Amino acid sequence: MGPEDFGKFAETLSHVAKLYGVRLTDEKVSLFFDACRSLSPEQFAVGIKRHVKRGKFFPSPSELFEALFGTEEDQAMLAWCDVLRAVRACGSGGPVRFCDLRIHFVIESMGGWVHVASAIEKGEKWVMKDFKNWYVFALKKGVDEDGVKPYLLGDRGLPYGARQEDLSRLIWEIPACDGRGLYRLCVVEGSSGTASPV
Repeated sequence: MGPEDFGKFAETLSHVAKLYGVRLTDEKVSLFFDACRSLSPEQFAVGIKRHVKRGKFFPSPSELFEALFGTEEDQAMLAWCDVLRAVRACGSGGPVRFCDLRIHFVIESMGGWVHVASAIEKGEKWVMKDFKNWYVFALKKGVDEDGVKPYLLGDRGLPYGARQEDLSRLIWEIPACDGRGLYRLCVVEGSSGTASPV
């Protein structure tokens, strides 16, 4: 949200405060707005509606974020669904590129695409747990596009002499899966880590 959204934001927050019997000061409204700047006005409205349906007390910014994005573990499970979809689509052959570039960091930390995809194909149980742990770590660390490779090589690699323009037809593009009402915290090239709904 930008400065132009402050008036509508303050008005909405004031209505919510009345609903919960809370007295707001200008300072509290400003602090709340600063905490929610990364949200779009639409996301803020959705978060408020979700909280009002379930919340017993006036929301904190963190409760609004959880209403929109779920927990870190929820985000990890959404990312895991992307990985499973990629394994079904291309196996360990690759190369693959995930919309959520944070997945690249996780896969590389776990030994690379071939290692992870092969373990999933074999039905090894450790993979999902390790993936979720690494993904939560990546969220906490604040991994962004600068800290990841643009794509993950598979066991087929790239053809000799492949040019940059050939990559778009060679790489399996894996979009962020539907969150069934949750927004995704995707790190997409050029996004600076902003939240992107799916």
